[in-house]
Amino acid sequence: MYIYIEMKDLVANAFIELLEKQGKRQVLFSELDEYGARVIEELNRGGETQAILVVSRESQSAMVEDYSDLFEPVRIEGAKGIGLREGVEPMQLWERFCTSLSVQVVMAFKRTKISEVIAGK
Repeated sequence: MYIYIEMKDLVANAFIELLEKQGKRQVLFSELDEYGARVIEELNRGGETQAILVVSRESQSAMVEDYSDLFEPVRIEGAKGIGLREGVEPMQLWERFCTSLSVQVVMAFKRTKISEVIAGK
């Protein structure tokens, strides 16, 4: 079985955790890349699933444009990232992006922590 994880899924789940645990509203694309790799590794564990991360610089830009009501481009110490617009809450992200994900994918996101990526663990 193939599972495709898109940039919007990655960003939404990262911000849900970051907002709920740290109140953080910005993340670097490099941190999202590492987070995505860990989510894919988690999904591929056991060999029954072939998970693929569908991420490119073009998909990053397109996502920011497509969801400009939620996200905005940011620079953090010169590095490119994405910011969550003021007033956007975790439940909004959950309802908009996560309700269409399978339970298997949601659980992989829950087991994989963006905060550990940011902390360098």
